[in-house]
Amino acid sequence: MLGATMLRFGKPNLWPIIDSLQIFRPDIVIIKAGTNETVGSPRLNWEHINEFEKDYSDYISLIRKINPDCRIVICSPLDMVIQTDGLSSERIADLSGRRPRIWELRKRIKRIARSEQVSFLDLTKPFDGKANLMTESDGVHPNRDGYQYLASLVFDYLLKNKILANTSHIIKSLS
Repeated sequence: MLGATMLRFGKPNLWPIIDSLQIFRPDIVIIKAGTNETVGSPRLNWEHINEFEKDYSDYISLIRKINPDCRIVICSPLDMVIQTDGLSSERIADLSGRRPRIWELRKRIKRIARSEQVSFLDLTKPFDGKANLMTESDGVHPNRDGYQYLASLVFDYLLKNKILANTSHIIKSLS
């Protein structure tokens, strides 16, 4: 869900997805949240950041109730890419102000991963210096190539960490 937050307070948030997880009972769940938590007025997400860890842990707990054997990977949010083409001076100022919040959330998410004993995928370095993978005039969300790159990073992580079981059928279908 693009533009959603982990905060229950936030609009839109990731919580309605839990309903679909109950139907499909996934074996693997990948969560990438944090960017929209950095937004202040008028959405006021950052003003509720003290609820982030609890909301994130509660979300993981609900996933585990749906499927106790589910493998969960939580990802860091992407860094703000100030060098993205077409950014207005207002957007640069906004992203520059939010950027330290992203860094703080990356640390928080890493701590959540440890405390919840789930996998953590840091997406910071793989996207560093790759403004061409970001949506023009945005600097936050990947473009089409960026999402393909993100998907390949996640897939490689799942393979490397043996989170995906028998993958021969997946690899054959990709060939």
